[in-house]
Amino acid sequence: MSRKYFVIVVTLLALLLSVMAAAAQDPIKLTILTHWGEERLLVAQQAMFDEYMAANPGVTIELQTVPFNDLLTKIVTGRTAGTNPDIYHLYNLWLPDFTGANGMLAAPPQAMVDEIVANSPQAVIDGITVNGQIWGYPTEVNTYLLLYNKRLLAEAGYDNPPANWDELKEIAAAITKKDDTGAVTQVGFGVLPGWDSGIVHPWGAFLLSNGGEYLNADHTATAFNSEQGLETLQLYVDLLENGGMDMSVSGWDFPNGRVGMTVMANWWRATLQASEAVDYDTEVGVVPVPVGPSGEESATLSYNWLWSVDAGSPNQEAAWQLIQWMNTPRAEGEGSPMGNFLVNELGAIPSLLPDQAAFADDLGDFFLSAYVESTKTARPEPVVAGGQEVKTKLQIEIEAVLNGLQDPALALETAAMEGDAVLQEMANQ
Repeated sequence: MSRKYFVIVVTLLALLLSVMAAAAQDPIKLTILTHWGEERLLVAQQAMFDEYMAANPGVTIELQTVPFNDLLTKIVTGRTAGTNPDIYHLYNLWLPDFTGANGMLAAPPQAMVDEIVANSPQAVIDGITVNGQIWGYPTEVNTYLLLYNKRLLAEAGYDNPPANWDELKEIAAAITKKDDTGAVTQVGFGVLPGWDSGIVHPWGAFLLSNGGEYLNADHTATAFNSEQGLETLQLYVDLLENGGMDMSVSGWDFPNGRVGMTVMANWWRATLQASEAVDYDTEVGVVPVPVGPSGEESATLSYNWLWSVDAGSPNQEAAWQLIQWMNTPRAEGEGSPMGNFLVNELGAIPSLLPDQAAFADDLGDFFLSAYVESTKTARPEPVVAGGQEVKTKLQIEIEAVLNGLQDPALALETAAMEGDAVLQEMANQ
């Protein structure tokens, strides 16, 4: 046998053995839990996972989705019942509760951690770090800015959106309309009731823009029960009293053309683009949160989501390999599969700097560019054990004020007292 044919035979034999070894491996099934359950997002997620399965025939991926409001409950009950998935898509505020004594999450491989640190803004890194450990691969980063309807402002006689709270109250009152029966048909400013982040995040952005703080420096106690905090809650009371806000029409009606202004996150872009009542390109405006009387400059907060792996998963290595693939650029100068999903399907801002660069044109529209700019100075939502419970307690008290059931000062005092008790209890565990 000539050397040439010998090399060919050896090569083919090696290839055959490789194929046989791969075939002999047990198939791997990865279960993934997300909150992206809308049909359009389901199709896009499944297409991404189908691509991976085609390139990795030994891996099967099962996608599970629940509405966001049910996600935390699903995770907790699944963990208790032993039906937890291999991979979670997590809101970063929940990390301290999942990385403490119960040890629900697995730490990423060190090489992945190094890659995340090298390719992420510091605020993103801070947002996914608990006790000095990064707990997953960051996906989207969200901030809150003031959205306004240009047409409604113009009809009320205003060319520019508000830059401070006095202007906000004046313009909001001018936009509000009532019908012949006295029922409010259009409001100047709308809040987002019924959702903890919808209430607390915008209020927190106003608080920061008024020179206040949400928690103290070491995150051991609340700080929102302050003069700046009381002024921030009084802003809502003033808007209710001057007619600029009415709880019969909420900020959720902004896409329906019934709200002049609201404070909302960037991921709402897809909803606004799909609106038939508001023209996204000509009527939607976005600017920094107006500055309060005790503040010096506009501020906002940011929060993150991340892919994490269950510590009890028998397929941790395969799970991290999938997550790595989702967040790796397809080629030099191109974005990752996850970046493509976030930008082109969700209308969100990718956490990774290479994806932000690769999708710069898509992120450069008037809407997302304002949010991308805000990420440079946004303050990360404090990630602390008990943070979700503190947030819920504050939501309850703010909504009580909005519905005329609570005094602003007493509401903040109550939320602070209960929040401090939660933080102290968690610190003592």
